[in-house]
Amino acid sequence: MDFVKIRGEKFYFRGKEITFGGLGIGSWLNMEHFMLGIPTPEKQIIEAFEEVFGKEKSNHFFDDFIAYFVQEEDFRFLKETGVNIIRVPFNYHLFFDDTDLTVKKEKGFRYFDRLLALCRKYEIFLLPDLHAVPGGQNPDWHSDNQTGMPQFWHFEVFQNQMVELWREIAERYAQETWILGYDIINEPFLIPAEDGRLRKFYDKVTAAIREVDENHIIFLEGDFFAMDCSAIKELKDEQSAITFHFYPTVWEADLCDPDYPREKRRAIFEDRFVKMIEKMKKFGRPLLCGEAGYDIAGHSLAHVMDMVEDTLDLFKKYDISYTLWCYKDANFMGIVYPKKESLWMEFAQEMRTKWTHYGEMKMGRELVNKMCGYFPGEVEEKIRYHLQFRQRALLYTLQKEQILKPQLTAYGWEKVSWMPQSFAMENCGYYKEYQELLQRYMK
Repeated sequence: MDFVKIRGEKFYFRGKEITFGGLGIGSWLNMEHFMLGIPTPEKQIIEAFEEVFGKEKSNHFFDDFIAYFVQEEDFRFLKETGVNIIRVPFNYHLFFDDTDLTVKKEKGFRYFDRLLALCRKYEIFLLPDLHAVPGGQNPDWHSDNQTGMPQFWHFEVFQNQMVELWREIAERYAQETWILGYDIINEPFLIPAEDGRLRKFYDKVTAAIREVDENHIIFLEGDFFAMDCSAIKELKDEQSAITFHFYPTVWEADLCDPDYPREKRRAIFEDRFVKMIEKMKKFGRPLLCGEAGYDIAGHSLAHVMDMVEDTLDLFKKYDISYTLWCYKDANFMGIVYPKKESLWMEFAQEMRTKWTHYGEMKMGRELVNKMCGYFPGEVEEKIRYHLQFRQRALLYTLQKEQILKPQLTAYGWEKVSWMPQSFAMENCGYYKEYQELLQRYMK
């Protein structure tokens, strides 16, 4: 057996049981603002570069960014760390042109081919993850959503596009041993709640993939940012599995407080974790936690390492495979980061004096609360929560016009054009304590 297969609640490779431990590659083939220190979703980041420098120079910048961000030196580091899997988020824009649906881009396949050559050489499995789809599968920035509404679920033409995309990817890589499988869609959040649309989409994608590829595992994520799998009633396909995300401190921010008693936090982590996986165990399949991690920026490294260690203990105790978030970014939560004196970090640090992800969220909530005050009666919290995504979508335009474009203009093309080289491994530092912690668990 040259492919990873599911037998009961375990993964097997070449006849032997295997548990996966690795990392999400980070903000690479789908750019995320807080990780790069640049505001707005990916599409608007690219638009800002094009409007300041022109399309040709913008294309050159982002081609360089992709080329320097992941190179062979990165795979040497990953192998030394003990990683046996990388999860790679990607944007559908690498394969489709929104202005002409008859145009199919080869760009995405070129990036995948280069990546797979390194995966084969270093024997590290690849899990491609569709992180951004037309219209957005959730209302947030990381799905490259421009409106704050998950419109993907309301337009079947969008869904059919992605069914076709997965069929093409599966057909291209059906015989590729070092692909673990396909993570069909990252963190769906349907709004309104699930009414069968998620299940219907997964059935269509599964059928399309199985027309051309019987070899690889199909990974399905639940609703509400991959935390609620109740919409998935059964797994008809024998080589399908559930993948979920675990971010307890996102929902209970006080858990990040360094003065919070560690043993109490560990108990809460375990309680939340067990409650999540118990609902997934009913499928009788192995589980993969596709994302878990904590902000290093703003906290002491020792404190973050305690939280990571407590999370890794849960994966080990409950025999769960995982890919932590993340490998590399602009010194926010990645293990590897451009050095402080690099051009990218100089740009990001100046940008962060004018904008931050958390500041954006706070502003969105405050504006929604103010708006709700103009209406009679108390607006329920659920409505406020949904509206703040739409409010932040309005803020993206102001961030682009009033913050990002002026800073790009001030830096000028000659300086900006060198920024992607900051992500080359020789220009990066890394948290040795983080690497050593992972090495202990990835033996």
